[in-house]
Amino acid sequence: MTMVRRGDRHHESGPLSRSTFAKVVAALTQPFASKPEALQAIATSLHAAYPDPAQADPLIAEAQTIYRENFFPEMKTGWRTHPNNIGHKDWNGCFRCHDGNHKTADGKKTIAASDCNSCHLILAQGSGEQLKKLNADGYTFFHIDSEFSEFSCTTCHTGGPQLP
Repeated sequence: MTMVRRGDRHHESGPLSRSTFAKVVAALTQPFASKPEALQAIATSLHAAYPDPAQADPLIAEAQTIYRENFFPEMKTGWRTHPNNIGHKDWNGCFRCHDGNHKTADGKKTIAASDCNSCHLILAQGSGEQLKKLNADGYTFFHIDSEFSEFSCTTCHTGGPQLP
């Protein structure tokens, strides 16, 4: 599970929330020479951001678990070093080819996914009561923070800067 997916999973059920995730990601994505250095720096950073131990301690524990599972500074590698191109949220994945610039083998059609509904049937979306309103025909995708326009999920959903 990528760091971003793990964070998404915990937005509602764990110590991470939309308001804390950015600070956790900032603490995780600093360059460190070793795991012990990283784990200490993560704790220091999050204690500074969240002085109340009741809030800081669970965040630190989760952030350190994420770091241990996804970052390997001694080997100069981490979760961003080898992208998972299945899907499109954390990396461009499908949109590396389905970008409207590639053509089918016969050259007659471009390979594009013009909107989310090209591949997905969205039965429910939103939050709270909205999620109880199922639509068997599918909803037109809308992003929780902004109106859909030509954008890539990976423009914002990166978990930190992509490595070369």
